[in-house]
Amino acid sequence: MHGYARGNGRKSAAFTLIELAVILLVLVILLFLLIPELKTAKKRALHTACLDNLKMVGLAYRTWPQSQSDHYPQAIEVKYGGSKEWVTGGQLCQHFSTMSYELRTPRILFCPADYQRRASDSFGPGFNNTNISYFVGLDAVDIHPETFLCGDRNLGIRSRTPTPGILVLTTNPPTPVSWSKELHVSCGNVGLGDGSVQWWDQKQLVAGVMNQGIATNRLALP
Repeated sequence: MHGYARGNGRKSAAFTLIELAVILLVLVILLFLLIPELKTAKKRALHTACLDNLKMVGLAYRTWPQSQSDHYPQAIEVKYGGSKEWVTGGQLCQHFSTMSYELRTPRILFCPADYQRRASDSFGPGFNNTNISYFVGLDAVDIHPETFLCGDRNLGIRSRTPTPGILVLTTNPPTPVSWSKELHVSCGNVGLGDGSVQWWDQKQLVAGVMNQGIATNRLALP
């Protein structure tokens, strides 16, 4: 009887080890299957957060008091509360600073997928272009709702790396602008003159450039 019990114990132990090995194998397979899904979910979350930021920026533009003139801060002189004089100075942050009350916080000017920028907690003296992930459409107007008003900064000519400065978009012929792989990997969010925000791939971006309703729109890239 004692010998039989010891033999049965060894068989039970061997079965348990095999069962454990199978469980571990299943867990490893599940992990490899879930990793792409987790990456996709993270990208989707970053895209959504960025889109929400730009919706709030669009709302700020629409509620900015002087916007009733059909123009936004970047097209109105400083003496009238705008930031037009800063267009050629490269200080894109000034265009947003004029709407600090409507924006409430500069943190919404930072895309969470932008690992080359950092968010700011204040529109104070330390606030500058490095705290901004979004371009400003210098010629966007309310009466042309399809004009590019703001959007992800990962724009360049023919897939070249985006550089700070002025990017001139023409509709006829359309400027060969494209998304870079920064931020949202060859896609991006664009806020339009009517305050709406669109998520566009490369093909939709090209179509958007042609459909702005104006001959030229200059984009100030941070």
